[in-house]
Amino acid sequence: MERFVYSLRVLWRTDRLLTQNEMRLLSQKLQFNALAGLVALFGLVMLSLAVFFALVPHWGHSLAALAVGGADVVLAGLLVSYAGSIKPAPEVEMIKEMRDAALNDLKEEVAQADAELVALKDEAHRFLRNPVEALLPAALGPLMGAAVRGLNSRSK
Repeated sequence: MERFVYSLRVLWRTDRLLTQNEMRLLSQKLQFNALAGLVALFGLVMLSLAVFFALVPHWGHSLAALAVGGADVVLAGLLVSYAGSIKPAPEVEMIKEMRDAALNDLKEEVAQADAELVALKDEAHRFLRNPVEALLPAALGPLMGAAVRGLNSRSK
């Protein structure tokens, strides 16, 4: 039973750590994606300005805005790709192994308890069907000992 409780504790702690790690990763990815969205929005505004200035007879302003907008879009793409490449920390694998070990221990404990219950049920059925046959092997030793002591006391 002690091992069962230990396994439950390990399972709870590992699941809690995994959930915390997943939440941290999700938060980081969300932050980078939000930043990428903001940069992309700025890039879209700059591209719009570039189209506007392209229509103006002076091409100097429009080419500058076009270059800035294109650079913003490239930066947004880099941020999105970086956010997608963030991987879990190395200790997550160790935590998963501990969780799996705890689950296996729990399965073994439950299987052992199940086997003990089946054996107890079988003994109860055997006792209820024929109580003398079930009690005779356990009572035979003490009865024989009492008989031997009784014979020894008579002979003296």
